[in-house]
Order: sequence, then structure tokens, then C-alpha cells
Amino acid sequence: MDFAALRRFVESEIDSYVYQVPDGALGRACSAEWVAGQIAEMRASLVKPEWVQVELRDTEQQLKAEFPVMRPCVRVARDQKGYELYYDPEAGEFVLAFAGTPPQTFNVRGDAVGCFMAR
Repeated sequence: MDFAALRRFVESEIDSYVYQVPDGALGRACSAEWVAGQIAEMRASLVKPEWVQVELRDTEQQLKAEFPVMRPCVRVARDQKGYELYYDPEAGEFVLAFAGTPPQTFNVRGDAVGCFMAR
């Protein structure tokens, strides 16, 4: 895993992020101020990428497993509010997790910015 390339990729996602509300979406759109605040908070939360063993708790099967389902993922952000953002190389996507020992996922997966903003 090329940590420098991963960091550049995440920074590029932050720099190029455009908030879009899909046609037919329910609820109210987020304000431009809120989105800008989330982007700034994500940028401030970036950490030096490192491998961490993460407990997967995304599916019913994982939740009911006799033993925790563990996977090495790369931590890329920590928000100091109890959430961490990881890159899951096996799945090829980002995943949000509750901070802990070990961190635990909760089925928020996708692009880096979208996952971070789902906190």
C-alpha cells in the first residue's frame, strides 16, 4: 500500500468535492455553510496513514459471528469525536468506524468525503 498516494487521493477528493442533492431526495438539503464546515473539519482530521486491525460490523452475519471479523485497514482520518475514517483495500472503498480498541465499522462505506460527512 502506497500511503503517500492514498493521502494524495483523499486530499484530492476533499479539494474536488461538490455537494449534490439527487433529484427526488427527501428532506432538506444541507446548507453550503454546513458542507464547508464538514470539509474543513475533514481536512483538519487527516492523520498519517497507518495500518489498523478493524472489526467489521457491517452485516448481520458479521454481527452474529461467534468471533469478531477482523480486517487490516488504513486509518486516514480521526475526528476526535469518536469516529475514524479508514480505507479498506480488500473492498476498495472507504469505511467509517467508531474509534476504539479495536475500531468497529457500522456499514457506512463509499467515498472518503461522503463517509466522513455521514458522522
